[in-house]
This record gives sequence, structure tokens and C-alpha cells, in this order.
Amino acid sequence: MKKEDLKIEDIGEFGFIRSIMNKCHFSSEKLIKGIGDDCAVIGPYEGKVFLITTDLLLESVHFILEKILPEHLGEKAAAVNLSDIAAMGGNALHLFLSIAIPRSMSLETIHLIYRGIKTVCRRYKVNILGGDTSSSSEKLMINVTVIGEAPENEVLYRSGAKPGDAIYLSGTIGNSAAGLKLIKEELFAPDNLTSFLINAHNRPVPLLKIGRIIACSRLASAMIDLSDGLFSDLSHICEGSRVGARLIHNSLPLSEELKALSEINNFDPYQFALSGGEDYRLLITIPQKNIESFQKLFKNQKPCPVYHVGKITKELGIKMIRADGKEEQLKDTGFTHFGRR
Repeated sequence: MKKEDLKIEDIGEFGFIRSIMNKCHFSSEKLIKGIGDDCAVIGPYEGKVFLITTDLLLESVHFILEKILPEHLGEKAAAVNLSDIAAMGGNALHLFLSIAIPRSMSLETIHLIYRGIKTVCRRYKVNILGGDTSSSSEKLMINVTVIGEAPENEVLYRSGAKPGDAIYLSGTIGNSAAGLKLIKEELFAPDNLTSFLINAHNRPVPLLKIGRIIACSRLASAMIDLSDGLFSDLSHICEGSRVGARLIHNSLPLSEELKALSEINNFDPYQFALSGGEDYRLLITIPQKNIESFQKLFKNQKPCPVYHVGKITKELGIKMIRADGKEEQLKDTGFTHFGRR
């Protein structure tokens, strides 16, 4: 296919990002990292760097307005951006909010969205410093930018993983994907189970404290948050670090709630764990010499449980080691904007 005939769906979200990365930097002054990680990194300034991230949420793409409380939508808009700061081991400082609002939307709904944003910002001591507002012809759009900081020598990138490093997760995965299925009424469950899993999707928790603990320890080689799914986000680390990975099927951490839902609806919960997005756990790679010290940081599952799920390899690609010891080459089945599904 000729270049001029390509459509964005032919290359997908990440192919599109790669296609625009060249010739974006016109000055290298105080620029450490641009496109290609959870945050841009600028500095240093007296030993510290600024971390800057931005994400947008578009109605009918990232959320179904009729299926989420406005206050919870505001919480999520803030939380997913704070999670990017956590993924690089930083402290979140300031937030800017831009919002495009349909003319027919009630003022109360907008105020409730802002209440949710303020709730999260208050919890993590993040200032709301401004932004922009616009009318929208049809859909609600929320765009958040967050500025954080970290000591220069503690920032964790996607590009630091080395062959032999152990792969860890900071919690169970797959709950958010299950919650989305329940929201869309594609799965069914008792009320208590439904409430738990929908809450996992609508109200993610940014692991800022955990990210700082890991960064301060200087034990990790790379880190990313799980926004696109375990396979996709591990692929980002592998691509950035020019390595491969092996995942251990039976070691992927599943919640009891996800297991119960899978039994009721007769589906494979590991598929949700592997390709479901928006869990916002931290995916961490740890050199072998640091594993014992890293595990001590999370002794007795405090401040959170961590799970060893695989290993970084020299051989490129991501494989799954099944219970019978057989290896299976994995392909991405997670969500991607623009991609054909």
C-alpha cells in the first residue's frame, strides 16, 4: 500500500505516534525525555526534574456518560493522569483542566465533575491552576495535564529493563475490563460483584505513594502503569528497552471477584488480565540482585501486594509459559485507538 493511501486505522494508535515522533525537538535545552514514555521529563533544576503528562477522555470513547456518576468521571479524569506521574516515580504537583461542554449539559453535572476532580486533587495535594473551556457540538471532552517532579536520579523510564530482570505487578489485574463489560451489560453478576468491578473501572486509584517508594529505593530498572493492558504496556517496556519477556500464566494475579464473574459467565479470566486495560497498576522490572530487597519493601503485602509474573529476556517478543511448561507467542488483543478490531 502506498504511503498516501494509508489511513490511520491501518497503523493504529501506536503506529501513528511513531509516525510523528521525528523532528519534534527543536531545542535540547533542559529536555531529557520527550514522546515515548508516561511523562515528558524536563530539567534538571537543582537536582530535580519536572514530569509532565496529558490525557483526554472523550464521551462514548473513554466513558459512557449515562453509565457513570459525574463525580466519579471527574475523579477518573484526574486519577488516570496522576497514574502517569506515579509510573515514573514522581510527586504530582499541579493540574490543568480543559473541557469542551455540550450546550445542553446541565450546570449541576459540570459542577459534579469538578467536585470529583477536586476530591482527587485534595487527596494528593495537587493544585488546580487553570485550563480552558469550550463549547462542544455534541460530546463531552475532558483533557487534563499534570505537572509533577522527582529527583533526577530516581526517575524510572520504560527503557531501563535488562535481560534477566524479574517482572512484578503491584496488584490484581483484569477487574477494570470486567467492570466495563458489566457497564455495557455484556456480562451479568449479583449486585455486590457488579458494584465492585464497575467501581474498579470507574474509580481507578493512582499509586503515587507506591511509585515513590519504588523510585526512592533505586531497586527497579523500569516501570510503567497499566492503562492499555498487561501485554500492551509490557510491550512498551520491551520496545523501549529492546528486550523481550516471558510471562508465567498461573502467576498472573486475579481477584476473587473476577474469578467469580468468570465462573458465572463462563469466560477465561486470564484473557481479561492479559489484554484488559485501565487497571492502573504498576508494572515493574527488577534486576536479580535487587529482588530480595524489593520484596522486603512489600513485606506482608504492605503497602500493597506485589506479584512476580515473569522475566525479561534477550530474545525479542513476549511469550506465555503455560502450566504444562509450553511456551506460546502472544499477540496483542488489547484496546488501541484507530486500530481495526
